[in-house]
Amino acid sequence: MSFSLSLSKMDYDTAVTRFPASVPASWVGADSIACQSALDNASGLLTSLATLYETAFTDVGVIEARSSSSGTSPS
Repeated sequence: MSFSLSLSKMDYDTAVTRFPASVPASWVGADSIACQSALDNASGLLTSLATLYETAFTDVGVIEARSSSSGTSPS
C-alpha cells in the first residue's frame, strides 16, 4: 500500500514542479485575470492535497505497524 502511495506522491511532486504559478506577462485583460484566478484556485487545491498526502502516509504507517505486529498483512 505504501509503495503505491509513494508512486502517487512522486507523480504529484513532479506535477507541482511543472505547475505554473502565474500567467505569462504578455497575457492581459479579462481572460488573463480569469486564468490567473483559476491557477490560484488550483494552487490552493495542490497545497491541500499535500496535506492529505501527509495524513495518508501517517495512516498507512499506522496500518502497516499494526499488521507487522500482529503477523498479518492487509488485503
